Amino acid sequence: MAFGGSEKVLRACVVQGGKVIDEQRLPSHMPLSIGSGGKNTFVIADPTLPKTHKLFDWNGSGYDLMLTEGMRGRVSADGEAEPVDFATLKAQGQLKKKGDLYLLRLGSGHRGKVLIGELTLIFQFVVPPKAAPPGQVPSLARSAFWSRMDWALAGCFFAYAAVETPVVVYMHTIPLVQKELTLETMDDRWAKLIVPDRKPEDVKPQVDAGKAKQAKAETKDTKKASDANAEPADDAARAKAKAQRSADIRKTIAGKGILAVLGSAGDGMGSGAVADVFGSGGIGGDLSSAFDGIAGVGLATGAGQRSTRGAGSGEAASIGGLATAGGGSVGLGGKREERVGSVRTEAPEVDGSLDSDSIARVVRSRMRMVQDCYERELKRDPGLAGKIEIEFTIGEDGSVTEARVATNKMGSDEVAQCIVSRIQRWKFPKPKGGSVTVNFPFIFAPAG
Repeated sequence: MAFGGSEKVLRACVVQGGKVIDEQRLPSHMPLSIGSGGKNTFVIADPTLPKTHKLFDWNGSGYDLMLTEGMRGRVSADGEAEPVDFATLKAQGQLKKKGDLYLLRLGSGHRGKVLIGELTLIFQFVVPPKAAPPGQVPSLARSAFWSRMDWALAGCFFAYAAVETPVVVYMHTIPLVQKELTLETMDDRWAKLIVPDRKPEDVKPQVDAGKAKQAKAETKDTKKASDANAEPADDAARAKAKAQRSADIRKTIAGKGILAVLGSAGDGMGSGAVADVFGSGGIGGDLSSAFDGIAGVGLATGAGQRSTRGAGSGEAASIGGLATAGGGSVGLGGKREERVGSVRTEAPEVDGSLDSDSIARVVRSRMRMVQDCYERELKRDPGLAGKIEIEFTIGEDGSVTEARVATNKMGSDEVAQCIVSRIQRWKFPKPKGGSVTVNFPFIFAPAG
């Protein structure tokens, strides 16, 4: 359409939540529609909108703005001071009613906005930009190659090429000389790495043949003499040699080890360390005299009977009866009684498809672990007693997936948490219908 001697087109944009979601410039004489249908100019996925509504319609000489009863907004024209809202236009009679719609004839200078629910449509009429003639090349592309060249970069390139080109040509033209590498032409350091120095061979000392023959003969004579001494010819010689060897052995070990201690303080067997232990009788004396100072010890006699020493009867020896006559005493001490607690259970509450007897059997088999938790705290508080209920969940594989304290009437968090930590490691029969929740009561009391 021609507005003021120039062809203008309708430009509209849709704003939602303060952001432009779509903008279009319509070709000449094309109407504008909005709605949720796919063939509208602006497709808005809003169930409150109609499927389609023609908001701008071409009437042959211009556009008509077609409004419904609930639409609000304002328009202004060139030369007007302030925009006018639709209610004022309706009161002035500028909105013409046509069926259920209100029509407003628009000129090329009109602009404004229409409020449709939460959407805002802003419109105006603009002159479209002129398109470039088809097949026309831009002026920069039509200019000469030399006018588009970066001469500073080109100068750097030509300078680099002038320096490097002779070097590359020289490297390609020089002959490749290959010399055979030998140990004589190599540096000493590299030669030692390839061929390391050999270790000097051991030089065997030269031995005089006559001296070697004489030493060999002497060795043979020594061996014959030792063989003769080792095995005498007759029985008398063998007995004499045996007695001599025994005497040599006794003489060698006389001053060594415990034998030197036992025989160091006297002339015979009745003196020295042995005599100090067993009394003046020594080893050969009366053994019973060595125990004169000990009470309550029975000794066997040669006739197969027992005799007693000291005040004991000889029938039994106790710690009290082993007191010696020389002084001192043995204390018996007092007996300390440990307090022991008892644990009993009640029937558990089971929520799931697992027999309560099967659960109780597992708990009873591990009752010693529960009692250990109780007795540990019972040593600190002898009057500790009460009931604790533990709630735990048995998973599909029979393991305990969760355990907690349901009720604690004992008042001891240490006992309750100890039981929970033990139950978490237990294994129960596998349930058939999923996990099972169990409430198991334990009743604790100190032993009377």
